[in-house]
Amino acid sequence: MEARTTFPIAGTGPNVHAAPATRRAGLDIVLAGDRAARGPLVSETWSVAGWCIQFARLASGQLLGLDESAGRHYVKVVTGELVNIDRRPFAGRFAVRETAVDVHGLKAGPEGAVFAVFTETDRVADNIHDMAALHIEGPMQDAFAWERFDEKFGAFTDLFDGMEAYMSPGIHLLEESGAEICYVNLWTCGKGVDLSTHNHAQDPSPEAPAFAETHWVFNNGAPGAGMYLCDEPGAPRRRFPMCGGQEHGPFFAIDETTRRPRMRPNGAVEYPWHGWQGGQDNVPAEAFDFVAAFETNPEYVLVT
Repeated sequence: MEARTTFPIAGTGPNVHAAPATRRAGLDIVLAGDRAARGPLVSETWSVAGWCIQFARLASGQLLGLDESAGRHYVKVVTGELVNIDRRPFAGRFAVRETAVDVHGLKAGPEGAVFAVFTETDRVADNIHDMAALHIEGPMQDAFAWERFDEKFGAFTDLFDGMEAYMSPGIHLLEESGAEICYVNLWTCGKGVDLSTHNHAQDPSPEAPAFAETHWVFNNGAPGAGMYLCDEPGAPRRRFPMCGGQEHGPFFAIDETTRRPRMRPNGAVEYPWHGWQGGQDNVPAEAFDFVAAFETNPEYVLVT
C-alpha cells in the first residue's frame, strides 16, 4: 500500500498527476506553460527518508503558499525566477549555496518559474546508514527501484565494480508537447566512493539527451563529500564539499555571449573533467550521500 503523504505546497491541491514515462524509465509530469497561465500547477507528493518532494510551475506574477507546519522548506529553481526569495536556477559558477527558505509562499517573476520544493520533516534522521531507509513512497512508487551502479552500467564499464552506489529512475518534467524541461533523478553513494571522473562528452541520443546538470543534496554521509574538478582523470582535484540542503552552480561551460550552455560539435553540453567524491570519517558504520541530479534541457537554460 502506498503511504499517505502531506502536501507542503499550500493553497492549491495537486492538479497535475504523474504517469509512466513514455520515453525513458521513471515518471512523467506535464507542467504545461499554457495551463499554468490559468493558475499554478502543483504535482503530487513523494516521500523518502522523511523528506517530501513536490514540483510546481507558476506563470508570471503568480503566488503559491507553503505550509510551514509541514517542516523546513528548501527550493530548487529549474527555470525562471522566484522574486520574493531572489532565486534563479543557478548559483555562481562552481559555487555552493543554501536553498532553505523562511517564507509563507513563493512569487514568480515576469517569466514564471518551474521549481521543486523539498520539505524536511521531523522524520529526517541525522544520517542515512542503510538503503532500506531510502524507500520512495507516493503515487506510482513502484517506478522508483534502486539499482546498483555496477549493475546498471556494468555492460559499459568496470569503474563501479563493488561500489556502494545506487540510482533510481526519476521524474521527467515536461511541456504539453512532450518536450522535456528537466529530468530529476535520485542517486546515493557510500563513504569514499568516487562516482568516476567524466565530462559528458558522449554523443547525445533519445535515451541519453544532452543536459546541463546541477545537484541538490538531501544528505551528506561523511565529511568532505561533494563535487570536484580536475584537468584529466587521475589529476589533482579541486574539491567542493556540499551538505544537506545545498546546491551547486554550473560546472558546464557557458557561452559568454548568450549565457547559455556551450555545446560541443556532437550536440553534447561542454563540461570540464569533474565528478562526485564521497566523504570519509573514522566511524565504522556505512553512511550514504543522497542527491537529486537536475539534468535540464539546454534549451531551457539561461545563466544570469
